[in-house]
Amino acid sequence: MLVDLLAEIQRQSGCETGVGLESVVSLELFFEGNDDLGSIGCNLADHPGIEYFHATLLALRERPDVDDVRVGISEVMGDDEWPFSDHVYVVASASAAEVLRSTAALHPEPELGSDWWTGSPPAIEIPIPEGQRLMTLWWD
Repeated sequence: MLVDLLAEIQRQSGCETGVGLESVVSLELFFEGNDDLGSIGCNLADHPGIEYFHATLLALRERPDVDDVRVGISEVMGDDEWPFSDHVYVVASASAAEVLRSTAALHPEPELGSDWWTGSPPAIEIPIPEGQRLMTLWWD
């Protein structure tokens, strides 16, 4: 729920506003209890819905060639609003084309980033097992 999500963002960032190092949270923490279409993919003309985002990213994470999918927090709005994200991190041995194909219904930007979205690492280190790489799906 929102209270737990905000507490984790504060814990990771080390400050009350969540400003500083980027927080990265699990799919469960970001999506459970979330019904705010503005929290992710808000630029999409035909938003598929928060539940669909969650289900699609869960299905991606369950693939045998994907190790993890986490949500990068771009902005903390306030105590009564869901934080905003414009990107998720994918740790996978799957190719970029396969990741994009698996998430096509979410309409991420067609180019996967292979670097930290913000230009600096998130507050927590994302483990990348041998043979896997970090990719960033994002929505402009």
